[in-house]
Amino acid sequence: MPASGNRRPTPILATVPSYHQLRSAIAQVGGKKQLIGSTDLDVTITNQCGQLIANVIIAYNTVLLAALLERYRAANNQEAIALLRKISPVAWLHIHLLGYYLFRGNRRPINVEAMLAGVAL
Repeated sequence: MPASGNRRPTPILATVPSYHQLRSAIAQVGGKKQLIGSTDLDVTITNQCGQLIANVIIAYNTVLLAALLERYRAANNQEAIALLRKISPVAWLHIHLLGYYLFRGNRRPINVEAMLAGVAL
């Protein structure tokens, strides 16, 4: 602690969320604190759905981080690359877990570069 007694704020990038924290956040969507289900099969299905959602979030974040890494490697921006190394793909605060998502119908590929156009490190 500094001599003044004031703690320095911890940068957001220094906090690395864990997979278990992500799973807990997913399980608590809608105010639930435990697995939903009245039978062992129901609980197993709920647990596997939580694992699937967590893995999709991690894969989505990995795609975004990989695109940023490619951009900054091409520009030889070592400072941005160093910052990227501190960002965890397990982060979920930018994901609206209570959102309404439609996974059918118009199947246009996601334009990652367009999504990241305004992102700068």
